[in-house]
Amino acid sequence: MTEVVQNVAQPHITVENLNLWYGEKQALKNVSLKIPRNSVTALIGPSGCGKSTFCLSVLVKNCRIEGKVLIENENIYGMDVDVVELRKQVGMVFQKPNPFPMSIYDNVAYGPRIHGVNKKDIDGVVRNALRSAALFEETSDRLKSPALSLSGGQQQRLCIARTLAVKPGIILFDEPTSALDPISTARIEDLIMNLKKDYTIVIVTHNMQQAARISDYTGFFLMGELVEFGQTRQIFHSPREKSTEDYITGRFG
Repeated sequence: MTEVVQNVAQPHITVENLNLWYGEKQALKNVSLKIPRNSVTALIGPSGCGKSTFCLSVLVKNCRIEGKVLIENENIYGMDVDVVELRKQVGMVFQKPNPFPMSIYDNVAYGPRIHGVNKKDIDGVVRNALRSAALFEETSDRLKSPALSLSGGQQQRLCIARTLAVKPGIILFDEPTSALDPISTARIEDLIMNLKKDYTIVIVTHNMQQAARISDYTGFFLMGELVEFGQTRQIFHSPREKSTEDYITGRFG
């Protein structure tokens, strides 16, 4: 049933027969796919279909999981995996902006500090992260101001800067623009497309137009299963599975 991207010479993330349970409920069922490096992969599907759970499966180890998720060919569920190091490799940006109740500067500096970045290098790391998140020009004269004084769109870009500051290879976005206005949404989408030069990006979205606009690959989830996965153009223009077509054309979901 599942369509997996073929001819991916060096996938950044490889998922093999992934099953995940929350208590007695099975949330993911035998999911396998390969996510290419330096690409944007969108995960779509109705609410409760497993797409956000799949995204979070890279970061959780406190529920029943079978199968493998390999990052750089290392199984993240291995007994000897350093969870702190893993979370440095994989950044997460959530649906609702969640800046820490501290200054703009300290939000971005927080991760580098706990990871032991030299104190004299922190300024450069913060400024570079803010520039990469297209936020430096708007905040350069008020870096010591409270992060919560920023607008919603700025707060979300600050959360992206905070993620970038620890230099992950992978960034997971879970509905990052659902709480934002159209202008802020467009800025985040432009930012995501620019970031793929240096990062592998996975974005969970309910917005079909967003998935079509910014992603290189798309996976369609339904009832915990990955129904189809392939290049975005193929998924949207010639899906192989009828349920994919029905969802994309609005017949359900």
